[in-house]
Amino acid sequence: MSPRVLDKNKQKEEQNPNERPKGISVRSEPTSNRQPLRQFARRAPRRCAAVAATLAVTAALLGTTGIANAASRTPDATRLSVDWVQLGDNNPFWTAENDGAAAAAKHFGFSFKAISGNLSESLQSTELEQLANEHVNAALITAADPAAMTTAFSYAKSHGLPVVSLYSADSMAAMSSGFAEEVVGHTMAVYSANLLKERYGSVKGTVAVLGLELGQTLETYRIGGFVKTMESYPGVKVVSVQPTNSQASTAQSLMQDWLTKYPNLSLVYGGSDTVTVPAITIAQRSNRVCNVTTESWKSNSNCIIFTSVDGDPIGITAIAAGTLAGTDLYAPYWAGYQFAEMGYSLAAHKYAPHTIVLQALPVTKTNVACINKMQTAMADNTMTFNFNGTLAQIAQRYGCPTVTIAGGPAVPNPLAF
Repeated sequence: MSPRVLDKNKQKEEQNPNERPKGISVRSEPTSNRQPLRQFARRAPRRCAAVAATLAVTAALLGTTGIANAASRTPDATRLSVDWVQLGDNNPFWTAENDGAAAAAKHFGFSFKAISGNLSESLQSTELEQLANEHVNAALITAADPAAMTTAFSYAKSHGLPVVSLYSADSMAAMSSGFAEEVVGHTMAVYSANLLKERYGSVKGTVAVLGLELGQTLETYRIGGFVKTMESYPGVKVVSVQPTNSQASTAQSLMQDWLTKYPNLSLVYGGSDTVTVPAITIAQRSNRVCNVTTESWKSNSNCIIFTSVDGDPIGITAIAAGTLAGTDLYAPYWAGYQFAEMGYSLAAHKYAPHTIVLQALPVTKTNVACINKMQTAMADNTMTFNFNGTLAQIAQRYGCPTVTIAGGPAVPNPLAF
């Protein structure tokens, strides 16, 4: 399901995989039946040490781009402008996306600002309408609740502002893009089921799920897809599915509650590494985390397996340590770069398909060392990193082993996000 490369220039690979070719437009193939755009890339989070406390983790992972203040909101009249109404400014994944978008802005020569929506649908609506009033050339938005954005989308359209809806397909947007979320949820459910089988001899056990934001389509597909696949196994019981609003502190509180409420909990799946890893730190205090890099985890009836999504650096670090069994890499720096380039394409009135679906990359102990090297390069050299290609293609340039996760029921909608 990996997107094809559709770069019209058919550029050759460079000797140095970290250096982006100058003057080449980079995009990933749209999974659509329309004429392809050029190549769009994805995101990768910043490397971090082990998590000791939630605040320390967040502070360590905050990027450099930051959120626009009032004084910086005037568009640069000398260049095309692309601004992003983010969910908020207190999650390292979102900050890494902003940094990747800033790299795209530098490469293609447009101005870029990130604006915090503070997880508020009304504030995001106000900010999007304000961008239309400011006459920016294109806007990106990761909506906290897509259904609540109808009026703002209509206002933007009537004022000539093309909008890219991220992580949620929206017919009112000029373009929609996100990962194949139902595929991701399904893939991680199959991988989790394989771990349960490896541990118990058959697919069985109790499972709890750390969700994200209610109202987002991520809950429908990334979380709902996981739950639907897990519940297809007769021996599995999903005992709790709870939203976290992407807040580490909420995930930690839920984990503390689950340790008491479900003493025989087998596995926890999180919708983002930025909530899963903080939950792991709580389980570690009670010595309840399965370390899958050792053989003893299979016979330890007291430990809990953790799986996740998005491949944030803290997740990659946890996989290397064995406390997180696996994740599906979204690479926020790469994603931010790609999303910003999509906005630039609209701002410059270039051809752009209405929908672009991106593919994640499974990460387990098999390929984590190589993926960590790749992600570290993205984080440390964001402004010069060669984001050309899909995640799978970039990983191939680094010589990373391919992890294939197969099995389970068919995915109902492989393009849903």
